[in-house]
Amino acid sequence: MPAPLTKSPAQGHIPALDGIRGLAILMVLCVHFFMSFTPHNILERVIQSVSGHGTLGIDLFFMLSGFLITGILLDTKADTHYLRNFLIRRFLRIFPLYYLVLALVLLVLWLLPQDTQAFYSKVWEAQPWAWTYLFNFFIAREGAWTVPYIGHFWSLAVEEQFYIFWPLIVYRLSARHLMQLSVCLILLATGLHFWMEVNGSSKVSIHVLTPLRLNALCLGAWLATWLRQPSVMTQGLALIQQRAKLIFIGSLLIKATIIITVKIQPSFSEALEAFRTLSWLGLFASLHLAAVTLPAASVLIRALKVRPLTFLGQYSYGIYIFHHFFSWPGEYYHAIDRLTQYLGNQTLAIVVYGGVGMSLSIVMAWLSFHGFEKHFLRWKDRLAPRS
Repeated sequence: MPAPLTKSPAQGHIPALDGIRGLAILMVLCVHFFMSFTPHNILERVIQSVSGHGTLGIDLFFMLSGFLITGILLDTKADTHYLRNFLIRRFLRIFPLYYLVLALVLLVLWLLPQDTQAFYSKVWEAQPWAWTYLFNFFIAREGAWTVPYIGHFWSLAVEEQFYIFWPLIVYRLSARHLMQLSVCLILLATGLHFWMEVNGSSKVSIHVLTPLRLNALCLGAWLATWLRQPSVMTQGLALIQQRAKLIFIGSLLIKATIIITVKIQPSFSEALEAFRTLSWLGLFASLHLAAVTLPAASVLIRALKVRPLTFLGQYSYGIYIFHHFFSWPGEYYHAIDRLTQYLGNQTLAIVVYGGVGMSLSIVMAWLSFHGFEKHFLRWKDRLAPRS
């Protein structure tokens, strides 16, 4: 019988999870910097095809958030100021940069010439929604990406909504009931996604609505709770790694089934989108389990702990906040086409545009963290100590 674990492998700082966070932001950067062009050769088609999967970076972010936040809540559930401490720590991590950027956006809007105001009318209209973390519902109402520069803030609204109600649920429910609720919410999100696809709802609305994003958030929450169960702790890492393999194989089988079904009946493609998402979430779940159980010398862990990925993970919040201020105007003003005319080669233009845009996003995030954010983070343990 394997030796029982003394603590959950999901507790404490796990560098491989920083790598997963870095992978998620890299995927998001790719979809925003390497998609706005018409491919002219095989290499460009590969770049665009691979980058197109970058939208899954948001799912990976949500799962990681559900995993980490639920773990924190479970580990601090007995603290005297459980809810207060959690909210203060979240406030100090998220709000300062978010509201600073929104304030700067408002200031720039006020300073813009009158003849440009009409172009930014949607930014003005969205302000109340953005400031109250309801921006995803504004985008869903629009049913299209109509808001320049801050359109990506929808995902921050989803996470903040989750942070508000989930701590109360974790506090009230036992671990077993929390796992059961998580499964129910995953199934509900999948069913709602299927129903909206079948009924021809806007793809954008499906993409941004919080109930449909509970699949990733709650699967992460389920994993964090399961990894802390006494039965899992008793059986040790072998059980966790076995489950990771089963989830991985099951996800591949779902993918294979979808591919075969669509080849036989192409009209089913839209209806199966919810199950495509579920299969990707399964792969991400197995990645999380592997990240917390595999030995440091394993190929996967070494890959997740490479410095570029962990660096991106460390500054991922700022990178996400700032990157669309570079990618949106680049796409709107056809930067790749203009660079192609100047450089005489579209492939080179794509690489230069993406490289410069991503570099600027990273530099802004670094400056923001060290010049602004970390001064608030110093107050986390003073105002809300974690036992």
